[in-house]
Amino acid sequence: MNSIALYMLLNLLLLVITKAPLAMAMAKSGGYDNANPREQQAGLSGWGKRALAAHQNALEAIPIFGLALLSAVVFEIPAESLHLYAIGFLVCRLAYQFCYLQDWATLRSVFWIAGYGFCIALVAQAL
Repeated sequence: MNSIALYMLLNLLLLVITKAPLAMAMAKSGGYDNANPREQQAGLSGWGKRALAAHQNALEAIPIFGLALLSAVVFEIPAESLHLYAIGFLVCRLAYQFCYLQDWATLRSVFWIAGYGFCIALVAQAL
């Protein structure tokens, strides 16, 4: 199913979107240290630290969404549900990233819960 591959590709591209603010924060803190990026990232504070946390959370979300998509394929979830939940997840991830960078913790949590809920809904469709 091509839509599954598209949704997974978009999820993977979110890593680039989350890496960009992190790279900017690293560049502002004395230049991007490509030799020791994790050491430099550990020293970030404020906006840069939030950008790092948002990027790390995007990495953590890949297998969750991937397994939900795999479940949708294996259990032949209706296409309408697949599209609704997958797009919902991706929109929530973008909103989550934005909220993280703005330091809107409560709203960020709402988007995290909603995004995770879309993954659960994909799997629950098989019941």
